[in-house]
Amino acid sequence: MSYANLRETLTGRNNGGKLDPFKFLADLSVFTSLADEDGKLQEARDILVRVLEDVVKFRGYEPVIQTLLRNVGLFPYLDFKKADAVDQLAAEAHRPDAMPENIVFTAKQAEVYRELMAGRSVVLSAPTSFGKSLIIDAVIASNKHRNIVVVVPTLALVDETRRRLLKFRNRYKIITHLSQEPVERNIFVHTQERVVENPHIGDVDLFVIDEFYKLQIEDSAEGDERAVLLNHAFYKLAKRAKQFYMLGPSIDELPDGFGPNYRCLFIRTDFSTVASDTHIVPGGKSDISRLKALVPYLEGPTLVFSGSVSGARKLGRATAEARGEFKAKEELSQAIAWLSSNYSPKWGLVNALSHGVGIHHGRLPRSIAQLQVRLFNGGLLDYLVCTSTLIEGVNTAARNVVVVDNKINKKKYDYFTFNNIRGRSGRMWQHYVGHVYLFNSPPNRELEFVDVPVFTQNESAPDALLVQLEPQDLSDAAKVRVNQIWKQAVLSPETIQRNVGIDPKCQIELAKEIEDRLQKLTPLLSWTGQPTYNQTKEIFDLAWRHFKVKAGAGVLSASQLTLRVNRYRKNPDYAAQLSAAIAGKTGDEADEALE
Repeated sequence: MSYANLRETLTGRNNGGKLDPFKFLADLSVFTSLADEDGKLQEARDILVRVLEDVVKFRGYEPVIQTLLRNVGLFPYLDFKKADAVDQLAAEAHRPDAMPENIVFTAKQAEVYRELMAGRSVVLSAPTSFGKSLIIDAVIASNKHRNIVVVVPTLALVDETRRRLLKFRNRYKIITHLSQEPVERNIFVHTQERVVENPHIGDVDLFVIDEFYKLQIEDSAEGDERAVLLNHAFYKLAKRAKQFYMLGPSIDELPDGFGPNYRCLFIRTDFSTVASDTHIVPGGKSDISRLKALVPYLEGPTLVFSGSVSGARKLGRATAEARGEFKAKEELSQAIAWLSSNYSPKWGLVNALSHGVGIHHGRLPRSIAQLQVRLFNGGLLDYLVCTSTLIEGVNTAARNVVVVDNKINKKKYDYFTFNNIRGRSGRMWQHYVGHVYLFNSPPNRELEFVDVPVFTQNESAPDALLVQLEPQDLSDAAKVRVNQIWKQAVLSPETIQRNVGIDPKCQIELAKEIEDRLQKLTPLLSWTGQPTYNQTKEIFDLAWRHFKVKAGAGVLSASQLTLRVNRYRKNPDYAAQLSAAIAGKTGDEADEALE
């Protein structure tokens, strides 16, 4: 029997709605025993997870299900109270040392864990639900390493990871800020920017890079500054670390020679502990109308993805309107009252929360964004409308993911990002089967290759990265490019290298303009205390023109940025700023002003 036939039988589509549990499990047992390829094994796991979702249909057959779970490596799902000696022994073999007794790895998790414990570096490509972070915790718990660096893509993830690792605070000092002095044993939890800037990072026993596919520089013409800095952070850490663990989803291939050069093992797996169903939402209407029609049929916690902040506001309002009556529990009611009092009752977020709908995006104060994640994970919010700031790594427990947009900031997302969004559906022991609702066709799956520019040093590697590398680590072609930069006499190599991540040519052009206009610019670029309005404007204008500044938050020019900064400087009281921002505005206008 095929995977498709097993799915149809389980749902009752090809048997008149009647399921013979004995025959079904017998067919599944045969299918599992013949699944000798990783892809086929994952199909067997998928069916078994669906059995767990609907386990009441299989009463009396629990021992059979337990055996099948063991055979496909889903050891965490074993019921140890009912397990026989064979199951108990299998589970013990997959239990990481120095972790709580209830932690058991899957077969693939245990494989990765053993490689890391043997001192080998590992690059892991696995689905979102694989449990990659749990392996980090198990390696830390071994007490084997003295200095560990964990690199995460966002500040929100710095906070979340710090809280998760606080259980090790009796053994390690958890360092998240540059001002913190290290001690004998440390865990640095940093974004790539902080790794590059932190002078206290010395010898490293292990470093971890989450979402390592972000090493790839998508647009060298635009200059992907964060990707440049992540490459620089990798280079800095790889030069001084004994071992690394890099993890991410859906990567099939690394650059030729990367593994041997860094003496690392690449493990690629489709092993997943949850199942997922994809549904195409019928078109013909606006996205708002389609979302409102869908919401009443959704059961369980739901993430709604938007590709922009303005889109998240609109979708949040639409979801709230489609909810109808909702009674907030005490903790949520208190949060709504506090936000109404300290921000504004006109704020669209306040109205959405009163309907059990959160709105999460990068313009929110971090504390409010974190509060909403906690309320959502705690079951106090049924919906969380979000942008990519939530999708990129913050742990959430959602049964449904509604993907309204297929773009992020007007640019179509790639298959990596789509997989990340889709992978947020389903959660072990909570939502065995996740549901993904698509408003657009998914991107085509291509060979998922991740370039590592600091290693390949090809055309996508920008000068801002190459100038940070030691001469012996440069390829011949890269040396030619870097030597052209060092030949100029406007800026010293030391000055250029101190401005990490900034295009050397832009730095040189700025220096030339300052030199040409020195007499006029000297009083504008020299001050003590705070700069005047004109001094601030000149600085912003130079940066805007030479460094292609993208200020965001509705700021479109250096003059606008100067005006806004000067307004805040004159009125530093945050509450007063909020009051002034929303004075006389409607609810929608207040949204814009508050964010």
